[in-house]
Parts: sequence; structure tokens; C-alpha cells
Amino acid sequence: MIVTITLLRYPPRRWYRAFANMGRWTMHPFRADGLRFQKMMGVGRNFGLIPDLSAYVFLGGWSDEKAARSFFDSEAWSKTAEGTQETGTLYLQPIRSHGAWDGQNPFQASPGPLADDVPVAVLTRATIRLAALPDFWRHIPQVRQRLKAQTDDLLLALGVGEKPVVQQCTISIWRNEKAVEQFAYRQSGHKEVVRRTRERRWYSEELFARFAVEGSEGTFFGKPLER
Repeated sequence: MIVTITLLRYPPRRWYRAFANMGRWTMHPFRADGLRFQKMMGVGRNFGLIPDLSAYVFLGGWSDEKAARSFFDSEAWSKTAEGTQETGTLYLQPIRSHGAWDGQNPFQASPGPLADDVPVAVLTRATIRLAALPDFWRHIPQVRQRLKAQTDDLLLALGVGEKPVVQQCTISIWRNEKAVEQFAYRQSGHKEVVRRTRERRWYSEELFARFAVEGSEGTFFGKPLER
């Protein structure tokens, strides 16, 4: 399968259209050949609780790249993207995925070795237990600071969510798999946060997935994704 992540950014005078699109999608999700999984999510400013009303993310899981590109050429997508300031789409190949999203693992992974020059995307998604919300959000500034420190290897980072506060997702793009391993397993600060999630049972459902970046189109906050 192929997974796409598309950023849609609207100018201030068009924010009402973004709200309308989210509402329409909630009531009538997209219908397209080969579309197996889909989510429309809001973006948080700087990984925080304050929403970025100008930005939304559409995530799609497809039978193949042809199905994805056919959808992005369709009238349904053209109406959704109408009025945007910019759009950018990542094409991703799942290489590792475990956990659940709405009771299922939507990403059919194809594990295998990657070349050193292949960027890697990491997606984490969780439903946070109500009792754990204060503890969870208290640790977000630490995570944000550690990500900011990865200036050489981190190409893109987004904090997004389906429902404010309780259903959160992070999307990060790294220069290569080695950079991901360095951050995830060799930095004590990140390992400490992961340990807390287990000990304090922050999540009622969680999923972790890793992808090879097969390609990108458009721009992300004004810049193309570096290859």
C-alpha cells in the first residue's frame, strides 16, 4: 500500500472554508477507488493545545500510488483544496507499524533495509486517558524542545489531532533511519518520556508507524521538503 499525508494551509480570510471542509468530511468522508483508510485532522501550534486555524492534514491509506494520484486529480479533491494558500503531499511506504487506530492497524508494512539517503517518516497516534491528560500535556514542552534541537536531521514536525486535547498524533520527517534511531533510542530524554507513558498508562489506544518517504509534492510552510 501507499500512504499520503497532505498539508492544507489557508490564508486568514479563508479559514471559514477550512472549517466547512472539516465539517463536510466528518459527515461525508471521501469515497474513492483504492482508499482504505482516511483521517482529516487539525494542526496544533508548536505541538501545543492552541489550534492553528490555518492548517489541516489529510491522511490517506491507498491500495497503490495510482489510486492516490487519481484521487488528487479528482473534482472532489479540487473542491477541498480550493482557496488554499499552499498544499504539500508526502508519499510514504509503510515499513513498520504496531498498535491500533480506531481498533485496527491501518498500515500494511513492508519491512526491509533502507539506503542512507532515504528520508523516514514517523507517526505516533494515541487516545489519551482522561485521568492522564494533565500529566501528558505537562510533558509536551519537553518533547517540543528536544525536537527543536534536531536541526540537522529533522526536516518536518507536526502535532495534529482528530479531537482536541484527547486524540493526538505526531508526524515527523527525518533525514534518514539512522537519525530516527539516534533520537528514539539513544537520547535519554526521549527514552524517559516513553518510559512514563508505560508506567503511568497515559493511553487507552496507541499506534506507532514508520515509513520510507517515496516522494513529495508542493510545499510545507513555504518550503519544499528536502530530499
